[in-house]
Amino acid sequence: MKIALIGYGKMGHAIERIARERGHEIVAIIDVDNNADIDGEAFASAEAAIEFTTPSTAPDNVMRAAAAGVPVVCGSTGWGARRDEVEKRVSEVGGALLASSNFSIGVNVFNIINRKLARLMSHLPQYKPHMYETHHVHKLDHPSGTAITLAEGIIAENDRVSSWADEGMVSVDSSNASLTPAQIAAGLDPKPVMAEGALPVLSLREGEVPGTHIIEWDSPVDTIEITHRAKSRDGFALGAVMAAEWIAGKKGVFSIDEMMHDLL
Repeated sequence: MKIALIGYGKMGHAIERIARERGHEIVAIIDVDNNADIDGEAFASAEAAIEFTTPSTAPDNVMRAAAAGVPVVCGSTGWGARRDEVEKRVSEVGGALLASSNFSIGVNVFNIINRKLARLMSHLPQYKPHMYETHHVHKLDHPSGTAITLAEGIIAENDRVSSWADEGMVSVDSSNASLTPAQIAAGLDPKPVMAEGALPVLSLREGEVPGTHIIEWDSPVDTIEITHRAKSRDGFALGAVMAAEWIAGKKGVFSIDEMMHDLL
């Protein structure tokens, strides 16, 4: 199929490589220097566009792509305040959009497991949840978009968890590298005060870690823990290409859950 890329950073390069490996043709590459080409013929020939840019540029990129008649897979995060506007515009022009905080197939399987575990834990009040996310030192925002999605899944499924709370961001270095995330959280000084029913989320920044998410349910007698650990950007890139394959020919606004339902 014909794919257009919007954003050509590290993720864009990984998506290009994997798309070509799967036999697809890249018909347009849009970056900061040629953004006007979204309105060009080459872009309009694409059967799907994959957008990975910034929170400030993603909404307009998506709406322009939809206006050009190209279904969009959007992996940019941080533009939730404009989500309703974008989805309304995509629907008005008869376009298609699938936006997600994380396209990794493994992460989305992990999210399904996370929600089911949270549902089970509704019946076991002795277990208290805690989440830890670790990313590379270049990622300054926190918590990650994936962590927020996972937290929202827990809130939706567990009637004892009503919100999530940011515990802050901690750099992992020689002074604390030997500690577990739980030990780092326990040693925070001052320790954040959590509201009743809040899920604490601690963000760690370490080296070039592509992404690790740990969800812990702790009781006085044991701990249940589930973990997703990305090995590289390739998992995110592959999922985005699979999403482009899935959305081609469709019209409407879709969720990653709908795609996963079809895959599974």
